[in-house]
Amino acid sequence: MGIMERLRFGSRNWAKTIAVVEPPTRLRDVGLLHGGQGEPSEAAGMVRQDTFKIRLAHDAERTRETRFLVEKRYRDVGYQLTAGDARQICPERITLATYKGDEVVGTLTIGFDTGQGLLADELYKAEIDQLRARGERRVAEFCKLAIDTKKASKRVLASLFNVAYLYVVRIWHYTDVVIEVNPAHVSFYKRMLGFQELAGERLCPRVGAPAVLLHIEAAYARELVRLYAGRAGQPGLADRSFYPYFMSAEKELALLQRMARG
Repeated sequence: MGIMERLRFGSRNWAKTIAVVEPPTRLRDVGLLHGGQGEPSEAAGMVRQDTFKIRLAHDAERTRETRFLVEKRYRDVGYQLTAGDARQICPERITLATYKGDEVVGTLTIGFDTGQGLLADELYKAEIDQLRARGERRVAEFCKLAIDTKKASKRVLASLFNVAYLYVVRIWHYTDVVIEVNPAHVSFYKRMLGFQELAGERLCPRVGAPAVLLHIEAAYARELVRLYAGRAGQPGLADRSFYPYFMSAEKELALLQRMARG
């Protein structure tokens, strides 16, 4: 049974909202939402206007919406997506979508190495095989990241990585994560998420641009979460890392429990 099939089987509400990102810079993990009581106040309505919801792109409509955002953002920076990549719909790949109202403003895809391979294997199979060879290692990848920078903020991007972290590390217990990034963005991922360079620059034919392979061990990511999660309000700290925007341990546990219950 593939990961998408297990997600469907394991949660009756798997297609609903996973997390809500609220202003000013706080990740509120309301989990799989249930309707509240009473009439909403005017203040609550104003908050909702700047509230983002993270969902799984589980059906054809949501998949199409996330693909359009990726294609638009890639065109904006001069990238080219190759058509007909069958691995985009591989059952061992899930896509997160961040919505503002009914509009997708951010997306991130998680690939799970379950024998089907990873997109990054196309350029970096030898290096990823070295990770696979280290005993009981399980490798996942982040790919197809796109953010509408005019409508989404740093906290929205951080929340996407937060939810991706929950799936990869806390739910499926993968030990390593890789990501292909443009060389110009290497320092950003090192500083904001703690990735380190695993392999140098190569031309990625999927987007017609250079790429560098970055890597982070799940154990190190968990330590950064332990140290910094939930501390976005501290002056200057959130400017140096995404981890202060991650939910606190208490809120993370509550969300994981709700996700497990469906």
